[in-house]
Amino acid sequence: MLVRGRVRVFRELIENLHLTKRYDELVLLVEPQLPKLILLTKQQSLIAEWVDRLDPRNINMAALLRGEAPRARPAWRQRWSNALQSLKSWSVARDEASTQAREVLLNLVTSPELTAHLAVTHPHFCLKLLEADEVIRSDFIENFMDALFDAPGSRLYVELKNNQNLNGGSRLYLPQNNRLLHFFFSDAAEAMKNGLDRAIGEAVCRRLDEDRKLAEKLNESLGSYYDGGRFRCPINSGITLFEIMVHEGIHQGLQDHMWLHYFRHFAKKILKQMLMPPGEEACQEWPTPFHYLLYRLVSVATDWAEQCARIDDAEIPEATRSANGFDRHFISIEATKALGSMLQDIIPSEKITASFKTYLLEVAIRSHNRLQGNHGLFDVASSFRIAVIKGTDLPTEASYRVELRNVFNRIDHRIRNEAAQFEEVLDEAEALSP
Repeated sequence: MLVRGRVRVFRELIENLHLTKRYDELVLLVEPQLPKLILLTKQQSLIAEWVDRLDPRNINMAALLRGEAPRARPAWRQRWSNALQSLKSWSVARDEASTQAREVLLNLVTSPELTAHLAVTHPHFCLKLLEADEVIRSDFIENFMDALFDAPGSRLYVELKNNQNLNGGSRLYLPQNNRLLHFFFSDAAEAMKNGLDRAIGEAVCRRLDEDRKLAEKLNESLGSYYDGGRFRCPINSGITLFEIMVHEGIHQGLQDHMWLHYFRHFAKKILKQMLMPPGEEACQEWPTPFHYLLYRLVSVATDWAEQCARIDDAEIPEATRSANGFDRHFISIEATKALGSMLQDIIPSEKITASFKTYLLEVAIRSHNRLQGNHGLFDVASSFRIAVIKGTDLPTEASYRVELRNVFNRIDHRIRNEAAQFEEVLDEAEALSP
């Protein structure tokens, strides 16, 4: 058992194993003691606890927010409080066990080389480290995700390949034996707190910007990419992680876009890396892996837009459902905005053939028609039309709307006939064009 008086010796031993790169021995020693280490960092000394009981810091936040000045305390009471707080500061500064425990945890979560090793060989130990507050103040989660993406045989890729069962619509089921995915996404709010959305988004963006070999592979003929390569691809896996995370956010009633707007960045970077299309039309559904990835971005965004129709209120905490302004369609509406911004880059692009633009727009318009056909989702369908045709943050350009019309006229006539509301808004937008 790790006792307070021996934490310094424990820290020195862990540092020695770290410096000599005996990482597996380090895990064997730390893992049984990790809960105690985390507890020590959060515990106060007896003196500090005694001071908190004698001198509670009662702050009236409501009064402060109203601009009211804090109520003045008697002079003797203020002197007494200052003396007690000085005693607490002195005690905390001399609480060596807590300080040493914190140093052990910082050594574990601030070393990129150690994190890279642990992510591949001891990924479940890394999940336990995420319970430490020191993780939030470090780059641990970013280094952890980077290492998982970099290792083709990592536990992340294994779980993603084996986690394709659906749990209503296009939402993926998260069994507990897929420990990484279940830990990360069973509580979507916790994923946001850990910064998982940013870690995944930046890892994907970095690879699209900087990994030339990966770009070359993704520009090659599709080959066996769909059958096996996509399960070892960091770009496709990053898209899937966002897909899972946002679906869980929808069903848990989160009032946060969860950075799903990273999808536009992914689409822009993919288009930038794509080669110019050949002179003749390709007959494959997805000529290259990059074409498949663009399809996935559009398809997943439409899935998010439609998924709010399958929400079970029992999955949403009562406090969330009863909060003022709660909107169960919040994330789905944000998804339509992301879809619109992606299409504003895809439709005018010279990197994509006319037939593939038609194919992607058909995917989107089918989704619009399903939304419009559900009376409970009219607000999502309306947001879809505005985002795709007129734009949300910035108005779309006239040249984009002209090209959108050209592509829309090429889609299957049955799909087009069912999209009367979409075409009506498109007609209005064209009439207002200069």
